[in-house]
Amino acid sequence: MKRKYSQEEVEQLMNGRIYINPDDLNIFVKRGMCAWTINLGNKWAWVIITIWAVFILLISLIWF
Repeated sequence: MKRKYSQEEVEQLMNGRIYINPDDLNIFVKRGMCAWTINLGNKWAWVIITIWAVFILLISLIWF
């Protein structure tokens, strides 16, 4: 069942710096005091990553 996980559950499931949990509905999850990471198990996270990558590519092609 998909649901939003609490901060304690995220900390228990996080392995290093990568967070992959397809059952967690959160796209961004807090990692530590002031850091955030993206849930790579969420399909919308991949949409955001793709948009960021295309934006960076377009900026670099136009600027340079």
